[in-house]
Amino acid sequence: MAELVMDLRIVWDARKLKQVDEAKKEYRKYRSLGYQIFKLDGTPLERFLPSLEEIVVKSQGACQRILKILCPKGDERVVWDKENGPQALQAKAKFVELLGKDYMAFSVDSKGKRNRKIEEFDVDAEEILMVPPTSAG
Repeated sequence: MAELVMDLRIVWDARKLKQVDEAKKEYRKYRSLGYQIFKLDGTPLERFLPSLEEIVVKSQGACQRILKILCPKGDERVVWDKENGPQALQAKAKFVELLGKDYMAFSVDSKGKRNRKIEEFDVDAEEILMVPPTSAG
């Protein structure tokens, strides 16, 4: 799937179940790809709300990267622009913190497949997937 080059608006009629279902599918798709999604007032949207009837999916710049963290309570995402030093440092700090908690890190290719295990933060990686430790069984 190509990156968005401009913001995308998803609009639906809350009274029409089919439109709500389609909007929710779009929301989930863009959320899983790491895009940031907002209400019209600019506040981040943490879960799909049918009553809103319109949301905005923010485009990602060519330098925007994502750190996806698998968590017991749901996935967490840290997004950074590789040309924004403070953002990259925050993402690196989270990466190092999780490695210290025995998470494994994988570079993920543009098709969403694990590419290779990594031990050091790569500011140029399009996506890094952090997998929690598993208990020996």
